[in-house]
Amino acid sequence: MSTVMLIDSGGLSHYTAYLAVGLSKHRDIILCGFSDELYNLTGAAKQVRIRFYNMGKRLPKGSSLVSSALRPWILFFPLFKAITTKRYDIVHIQGHSYLFFLFVPLLKLQRKPIYWTIHDVDFRPTNSGLRGKLETLQVKLLCQNKMLSKHVDFIIVHGSKLRDKLISNGISKDKICVMPHFDYGYLLSLNSGKNVDNTDGYVLFFGKIKPYKGLDILIKAARIVRKKLGNKFSVVIAGKGSLSYCDTLLSTEDLEYIYLQNRFIPEVEVPRLFEGAKFLVLPYTDGSQSGVVSLAYTFSKPVIVSNIGSIPEYVDHDVTGFTFETGDTDQLANYMTKLIKDNNLCHEMGKNAHQKILNEMSLKRCCDIINGLYNNYKKSE
Repeated sequence: MSTVMLIDSGGLSHYTAYLAVGLSKHRDIILCGFSDELYNLTGAAKQVRIRFYNMGKRLPKGSSLVSSALRPWILFFPLFKAITTKRYDIVHIQGHSYLFFLFVPLLKLQRKPIYWTIHDVDFRPTNSGLRGKLETLQVKLLCQNKMLSKHVDFIIVHGSKLRDKLISNGISKDKICVMPHFDYGYLLSLNSGKNVDNTDGYVLFFGKIKPYKGLDILIKAARIVRKKLGNKFSVVIAGKGSLSYCDTLLSTEDLEYIYLQNRFIPEVEVPRLFEGAKFLVLPYTDGSQSGVVSLAYTFSKPVIVSNIGSIPEYVDHDVTGFTFETGDTDQLANYMTKLIKDNNLCHEMGKNAHQKILNEMSLKRCCDIINGLYNNYKKSE
């Protein structure tokens, strides 16, 4: 049975480690990651077919400009060691992988197939202003995504619109596979109990706070709902972002019912946060796909999403949630009001959402798809 070297990009450690768990049902895995904590939390540490190689031990900590600039260059050395000294048959990289392109000629010479899961076809920087421009330039120069997309053997994306975007960029449709973003089932083991309908729950916005995620749209819609429902309505915004950006959006009156947790939310806190929510809102004004939908479905929560990118592809309108026209605060407010007032509808949609992820978006189903791609390459040799 062949061995897969699964290489994390640094910002997807939970995804990559859990993917390793699913793929280990089919093959031996060398997991090149950055987080001992997530290696254990996702259950990867319990799998005998997974060997963990931590590439992040000597990387600089923090998010300063100096640390961000040095990290890719220091990463080269553990990446070089992994690729040149370990025994494997297939390489599968995740996201924007710094300096991996330097090893493509060697891997091609050794006839090792290269798979690439692209989570964001169009890179969106974490920061705004000059720092965001530097971040974009660094990814452009040190990841060489255009070159990689032409030379890897298979590309996996989380949506048909993302596939179409790659095709319009000149990538052959024959080497692109669309696969859902899988569940977060490992978090259920941290749950305080079974999922229950929370009639007094809050509306939840979860994830890194960035301008393109439409937080201003949510806040404007929330003000409309507040006027309709009064004290029966509250919103929790949980995720790390610019304090100055958040301060410009929220008024003193907003803070009476909108609760901001502007910090990184550790994985162990996610279950309780989602247990207390009635539903999730993703009011993005730009974006490609989002793991927040899969996270919500894992915890039996419906979603309200904007009609942007491939996000609506995984929302069955009126069944697992609602899709609204991007930027339409009135429409968003109406859907929010509907779910808050109708607990039975919210509960039923949550059950449908969980069933959808079990039937169509489970880790097992996604890893079966990936393993099929691995097998297809072997047959084509």
